[in-house]
Amino acid sequence: MQTHGEWGEFFPISISPNAYNQTVAQDEFPLTEAEAKARGWPWRGEKDEMPKVSKVIPAEKLPSSIDDIPDDILNWAIECEATKRPFRIIKQELDLYRTMRLPIPRFHPDERHRRMMALRNPRKLWQRKCHKCGKEMQTTYQPSRPEVVYCETCYLAEVLEDL
Repeated sequence: MQTHGEWGEFFPISISPNAYNQTVAQDEFPLTEAEAKARGWPWRGEKDEMPKVSKVIPAEKLPSSIDDIPDDILNWAIECEATKRPFRIIKQELDLYRTMRLPIPRFHPDERHRRMMALRNPRKLWQRKCHKCGKEMQTTYQPSRPEVVYCETCYLAEVLEDL
């Protein structure tokens, strides 16, 4: 690595065990398959293998109450409402949903992740004034947003006051 000038640098993508579109990089810096391959980066096709299961149930047909979910759902595949991709849940996941009294998810894990990422603020900073003291500062919340923003000094004073 030292002779090639790679010492102290990030590991090259060529030794990554994951394709570009399987990493957080795709969320932050989206590329098409052609763009990634043009840079010599690996890409994984979206071919999903059908899990070996006894039954496939469309997510729309799942009971909304966790109390109505049978134990043999662990042997089923659930068809995502949005993408129609099949996914399974494991025993520990089912146990968690039952403990927390949560319904079984209706979306594939990749779709849930995509939707969660869409809710994040954009990777941009805006100038806003502190809601308490009026000091100019940078924030990820757009000026048109209703959230109250504090400068660091006012925020710490507010948080420490509550302790």
